[in-house]
Amino acid sequence: MAALIAPGNRALTSQQRQGLAWVGRWGGRDVVLAIDLTESVGLNDPGRLHLRQIVEKTLTKGDTLHIIPFATTARSPVVFAYQGAADIPKILAAIPMTAGFERGTDIQCAERFVYRYLAQLNQERLHNHQPIKAQSVIWLTDAPLNLPEGQAAQWVEAPNSPCGITGSPAAAERSQWLQALPMTQRSIQPGQFQLAVVDIPATVQEFCTPKPGGGEVCLVNSYLWGQLWWQILLASLLGLGGIGIGLGLLIRWLRQQIPWTVTVQVADQEYQFHLKHGQKIGLGGTVPGTFWVVPLPSMEAIATLDRRNQTLVIHPLQPDLIYNGQPILGAVAIPKQYGFISLAYKDEVVRISL
Repeated sequence: MAALIAPGNRALTSQQRQGLAWVGRWGGRDVVLAIDLTESVGLNDPGRLHLRQIVEKTLTKGDTLHIIPFATTARSPVVFAYQGAADIPKILAAIPMTAGFERGTDIQCAERFVYRYLAQLNQERLHNHQPIKAQSVIWLTDAPLNLPEGQAAQWVEAPNSPCGITGSPAAAERSQWLQALPMTQRSIQPGQFQLAVVDIPATVQEFCTPKPGGGEVCLVNSYLWGQLWWQILLASLLGLGGIGIGLGLLIRWLRQQIPWTVTVQVADQEYQFHLKHGQKIGLGGTVPGTFWVVPLPSMEAIATLDRRNQTLVIHPLQPDLIYNGQPILGAVAIPKQYGFISLAYKDEVVRISL
């Protein structure tokens, strides 16, 4: 059964509009070709070219095309679920490229029909828990669009349109749809008619009803949760992961800023340094990048002590440097918890306490 449709009784919040727009990103678009069939339109070659461009160049897979011819009344839509270029010939064949013989365009009732029809489509998707769509209407007509209620007489072809007479139910509904649907319009004049494009972002009508026992029941929030729960969950997990990574990096940075007390003993001389991450101590001589130097009797630079995070890295500068009874052939990382290191070079012994 088709969902009931009427302009909503509650304005959407900015968060709801953003959520509906996000849902609409995944469902394609509804594109309506609303074509005036009266003789006065006189669809010319530029107009036919514009129609071909719309079909051939703007439709994408997942879009739904609705062809709605109209004159004194609007005809039933001819609908195509566009899947690709193979659909273009049959779509072009279904578009009325020549004017009919009807006289008089009831543009106001056509607007009421088209906008109610589009609102109905998205409201049914809401009730069926399906993604709603952004929507566009391409009007080809010589009649004025968006006339205020009660000004039907401004259009000579339908001065007594029931959709333009002040106080009539049809006119009131048309005005309500013009206000309820957030529209933006652009138009060109390729002949004695206008081609106007009306874009409507993905939206639905919100209805809220008081419920027994207090509170109220509405449509949009539960629909958004049903459509976006997995994206919300993913964003939450990514957010928590980001917070965890950020905390880990912060803790690591803070630990790097805490200086170590490093004591270097050579014979009966003792040297004490407060070493932060990235700082170096030179053993025996000045080495580029060192902050401090521990002199040795031989006056030879034998190694550097480089603090990297929570380790002390020994970079040997001499091939005869001994650690744990073995020559050091490359950089050696010593965790802080080792507490004590002894290096030997020839007859010199360097004791290091962390």
